[in-house]
Amino acid sequence: MAKQQSSMGFFLLLMISMLIIFDPRIRTALGEAVGAIFFPIFGFNYKYPVLTIFLAGSIVITISAIIRHVTVDWLEMAKMQHMVSHFQKKYREAMKSQNKYMIKKMQKMQVDIMKMQSEVSSKQMRLMPITLLIFVPIFTWIWDFLMATPHYYFDTPWHIHVSFFDNPVLFPNWILLYMLLSIPLTQVIQSILRLKWKRKPSL
Repeated sequence: MAKQQSSMGFFLLLMISMLIIFDPRIRTALGEAVGAIFFPIFGFNYKYPVLTIFLAGSIVITISAIIRHVTVDWLEMAKMQHMVSHFQKKYREAMKSQNKYMIKKMQKMQVDIMKMQSEVSSKQMRLMPITLLIFVPIFTWIWDFLMATPHYYFDTPWHIHVSFFDNPVLFPNWILLYMLLSIPLTQVIQSILRLKWKRKPSL
């Protein structure tokens, strides 16, 4: 029941987020509220829009990574990964030796493991609404910021004058650019947080 409520709450918040993003009036009002704080810090008077995307998006990445780090039970996660790895090894051995008794036993264990994995995934899904609450306001501001900038294009090593707003795939180029820039930063932040977690003395 709790899992269903969590999923319903997430999808309800997702629908509200989509409404905010695609409704110009709501998006503009929210963007202006965030811009009152962000523009003096990250706006650079519209001179460096790529840098603005990276810095503003970094706020989302950093806060989301910290929230995930302090709320996820990493010990439980490590135990689960070890259990799954051990199970897969034993299952492959049983299949290779054609041990029907062991195969049947492992298949029963698989049901319990899948249930445990589902519970862990459900706990992680509960963090998504918090991430959306951070993501939506900042990205509505980035959208409106780019609409106001005179620099509608950026250059890449493989193509010059790429429009921020063209849609080569599902998302416009500025979101794809954010994803590309965020990958290294995400890895760095996660590595720093995990290193700190590993060094934390056990009680």
